[in-house]
Amino acid sequence: MSETTPFTIATRGSKLALWQANRTRELLLAARPEQNVELLTVESSGDADQKSELGRFGRTGIFTAEVDNAVLSGRARCGVHSLKDMTTSLPEGLVLAGTLARGPVEDVLVSRTGAHLMDLPVGARVATGSVRRIAMLRRRRPDLQIVGIRGNVDTRLSKLARGEADALVMARAGLVRLGFDAHITEVLDLEHFLPAVGQGIVGLTCRSQDIEAQKRLSGITDEASYFAALAERALLAGLHGGCNAPVGAQARCVESALSLRACVLSLDGRECIEEAFVGSIEEAERIGRELASRLAQRGAKRLIESARAAQA
Repeated sequence: MSETTPFTIATRGSKLALWQANRTRELLLAARPEQNVELLTVESSGDADQKSELGRFGRTGIFTAEVDNAVLSGRARCGVHSLKDMTTSLPEGLVLAGTLARGPVEDVLVSRTGAHLMDLPVGARVATGSVRRIAMLRRRRPDLQIVGIRGNVDTRLSKLARGEADALVMARAGLVRLGFDAHITEVLDLEHFLPAVGQGIVGLTCRSQDIEAQKRLSGITDEASYFAALAERALLAGLHGGCNAPVGAQARCVESALSLRACVLSLDGRECIEEAFVGSIEEAERIGRELASRLAQRGAKRLIESARAAQA
């Protein structure tokens, strides 16, 4: 393919999605300055419907399907996603060709008064759209009133400022990447708030038959984040969890070793099953599957199915 033919990146139109797509473009151009890289912005069903609770959508990729379709149809060579939004099984014909360097993995509290989580008054309204965060909040502070919230990062911050909640729980990576880190009241500890699978990772997809695109995306891939992504996604697939299940996980790569820690909670936060496993980085997916099996043996799938039924 000619270097003058655009290498098109499909992306959602939110500020965070565009940050991710533009960062991908920068890396591609740094690797090959002569290539022409363009963005194609599409609207996802999750962006179009800002009112329904995320759990009501089921396990379909409400923030990824339209981007995936743009790649599969040939309108784009690459799709850029927040990895935590991606379905555990990609649509037929697509591959996860690469990942960017992982950002901060933690959840954070954004509080109107500056109060930390454990200092919020009894009955304070804490907003989140994540089943995982609901379960973890209820485990730590069962007295809080958890309220649903939808919208992009700046939209959620605006809703908080208008008094629709007393605090928000959000991903640290999105706030940092958009320059909103000054809004962070507290970085929540990983001991009690394991992140979502893939949190902080930008995933790059392309057609499985597009070998040239795979080579280009592989060339800008951060190895540690890629193997962490493989392990965490294999874990979630093994649990049949979907992208909005009460599952937390964090893979960490140190030289040739990979450690994976995960937990599954009941929606009310009263039950929590936690396990960890360590192995070789080349065995990332096997580590994820093995940990999923160990969690399942202790009843993890029952908790996931119960949470899913409660959202139906």
